[in-house]
Amino acid sequence: MAIVAALLCAAGPGIAVASPPDKNAGDESQEVADAADWFMSQRLSPNGAVDPNAYAAGAAQAVAVSAVGGAWTERNARAGTDGNDFSDSPQYIDPTSGFSNSGSGDRWVAGRMTALAAAPDGSVFAGAADGGVWKSSDGGAHWTAVTDTQATLSIGALLVTGSGSRYTVYAGTGEANTSQDSYAGVGVLGSSDGGASWHRIGGPELNGALIFRLTADGNTLFAATSHGLYRFNTATAGPSWTAVLQPAGPPSDGKNFNLVVGNMISDVAVRPGTNGRQVVAVAGWRGGWPTNGLYLSNDAGAHFSYVANPQGWVPPKAEGRTTLAYSAAGDRAYAIVQSPYLLNVGTNGKTLLQGIYESKNGDPNGPWTKIADSSKLASSESAQTISRIGKGYGPGVQAWYNQFLVVDPANKDHVYAGLEEVYETQNAGAGWNTVGPYWNFGFKCFSYTPFEGTCNHNQAHSDQHAAIIAGGKLYVGNDGGVYARALTDRNVGNWVNLNAHVNALQYYAAQGSGDSTIYGGLQDNGSNKVFPTTGTVLDDLGHPINVSSVQVFGGDGGYTLVDPANSKNVITEYTSLTALKSTDGGVNWHFITPSDPNPRFIAPITMDRTNSSHLVAGGAFVWNSEAGVAGTTANTGAATDWKNIFDVRTALGGNGASQVTALDAVTLGGTRYVAAAWCGPCNPSFPSGTGFRAGIVMLSNSGGTWHATAQECTGSAACVSAGLPNRYITGIEIDTANPSHAYLSLSGYSRHWIIGPDDPGVGHVYQTTTGGSSWTDISGNLPDLPANDVVLNGRTLIAASDIGVYSSADNGSTWSRLGTNLPNVVVSQILVDPNGTLVAATHGRGIWTISAPTG
Repeated sequence: MAIVAALLCAAGPGIAVASPPDKNAGDESQEVADAADWFMSQRLSPNGAVDPNAYAAGAAQAVAVSAVGGAWTERNARAGTDGNDFSDSPQYIDPTSGFSNSGSGDRWVAGRMTALAAAPDGSVFAGAADGGVWKSSDGGAHWTAVTDTQATLSIGALLVTGSGSRYTVYAGTGEANTSQDSYAGVGVLGSSDGGASWHRIGGPELNGALIFRLTADGNTLFAATSHGLYRFNTATAGPSWTAVLQPAGPPSDGKNFNLVVGNMISDVAVRPGTNGRQVVAVAGWRGGWPTNGLYLSNDAGAHFSYVANPQGWVPPKAEGRTTLAYSAAGDRAYAIVQSPYLLNVGTNGKTLLQGIYESKNGDPNGPWTKIADSSKLASSESAQTISRIGKGYGPGVQAWYNQFLVVDPANKDHVYAGLEEVYETQNAGAGWNTVGPYWNFGFKCFSYTPFEGTCNHNQAHSDQHAAIIAGGKLYVGNDGGVYARALTDRNVGNWVNLNAHVNALQYYAAQGSGDSTIYGGLQDNGSNKVFPTTGTVLDDLGHPINVSSVQVFGGDGGYTLVDPANSKNVITEYTSLTALKSTDGGVNWHFITPSDPNPRFIAPITMDRTNSSHLVAGGAFVWNSEAGVAGTTANTGAATDWKNIFDVRTALGGNGASQVTALDAVTLGGTRYVAAAWCGPCNPSFPSGTGFRAGIVMLSNSGGTWHATAQECTGSAACVSAGLPNRYITGIEIDTANPSHAYLSLSGYSRHWIIGPDDPGVGHVYQTTTGGSSWTDISGNLPDLPANDVVLNGRTLIAASDIGVYSSADNGSTWSRLGTNLPNVVVSQILVDPNGTLVAATHGRGIWTISAPTG
């Protein structure tokens, strides 16, 4: 994740730098983990474990649901633009709050890319965290999404085998960064026609698995996964994958594969020069496990033995996630190793990197030599030094999340390593050069006037995940997209940005204004402004460019609110309810953060759907404002400040860990109505759970004071039986015609799939006709997939899920897939804008819109 630039570096001329509460560079690694917890805890409640076949079954149900309505419009990829989403405009340097990454050198951004592969015909394939597989036939200048209709768009690994035009592309599903999109694997997909069509390789053996690496030797495929190392024979076409290495053994119940972390195989390599006989694998659970370490097969992967005490290798307590790379001849091996010890004991955020190692003879038994550690990399002109980025953020601070390693096939001494930054050595690690620094900020070359000073404008985004060498170029995949540079280039920067026409942006939320301008908050790419058609902004050189959207806010985005009558008035959110407002379209931002003691990582903020002056936000408290987007303030003592109207820690069934998860507000007959859903504890753990609880509070200010009109909860003896399943509530919608009538959406899965002691119930959309005192399941034929939001528009009910959007014209009795051509992607939030357009914020394929049905 990209931290906020101007908060951590010296201000340029005329720039005043401010810091949000408790924000520093060392928080960054924790924020990556917090984001993963926020996303996954919703889907795994109430027990923290789900059958690995749950997602695949829900995806099959989704296919069976018929579609209604017209076609969706992809808003981040308008035709005729110079590119999709631009992040380096000098118009959005935000001199008031410092929340801007403009000037970092990222330029066009596309979203997190986790896998890369090159085909013999020159095509390049890129896999996105939750944006599917993309193909380019012109070196990355233009891309086409080729898996939008597949069961999942979560990609962990790519592999191309074959020669000439007769090649096969393999896509390992289930992002392998143990982060937000890591649960949605359905195994390995294959395409023998350049990505035009796909089929599943093998059976359901790899459902629910994260796939770190795919590699091949002849007709044998190997998959390094969170369930172990698996092998597949392509000559016989199956019928199934065979587990050849599960160091901790299979789960006793045959279901809880992802809980057996000792089987986490983080990499596998067929050693060149051995005719496929020698296969090396590494078990690398980031938190440490007795089975972590190197494993060797000398019979082509049929059997593996633990490599005990390799000479010069890392101590057992320091063996965590590991990435391997071999020279073309197999006579040299390299490894990046993350330290569980540093992860578990903490180092003030300095680093989690144990080191980069080399085996000069390629033998996994060693001898191994450490050729780099965090200090050595920091001294290689890294941006991750105290003087450039601040304290507590050394190279490798996110080594559990950021890793790649690739060796030049023509020179075994020439190696590239990816952590948060990209490093190059030309002499087998004797010296390193940071060719892809975290950003331009903090270097002597940087200034805002002229913009970016004398720094190289063509940098790569931070947080590296994938790399390949093809056609004399290094391609890297990171949290910003895909970048490339010539192997012969020894300079810092000079990256070719390949993201102008890729849309794999991961939104948490979005909202549209009356002029069809949309603002949305994204994972790792701030908040952006999506123009009604196209917009013109200045690029980093001051030249006008036509774009679909532009980044107006740095770091991580969250919920956004837009004045329906004036799109220059906008509120956005950094993590943990750090709210800011702008009244000039995102040029300047001002803090309006409620003083909340315990908000969620992404905390809800919403606007009254019948009164745009009425806003609500949620953490441990429900916060209320009557001053609208432009007028709301915080902690000033003014009447326009956020006001605490309810403490969910005191809700029926609540406790000190309770936090708001979803909000809605309407004004009817002069009375304000607010619905607030909560959870707490919110992050369950298997097998006994942590007492996951959830609930909902209905509030009103009738009579002049705020009070609860109804409260219901789950997971506690204090809770009455009101029909609510014990799962995470993601969305609420109060009927504007009747405040006693409301709907809610639920994440997670039904009791058929959730593993553990607490019953999650069934269904994903519920309604109340009694003001919240009782709830009824109206899920009908809705697929058993996490539901992320619910909207009532006229007489039509609309629900967002982990695979698309669904609508019901008969109050939930029957559901249809809404619209055509929307990718099979996680839809995080849906809202109807003032023009009657449904805005869908997806977590991997950008913003999409369609005319909202009214019934």
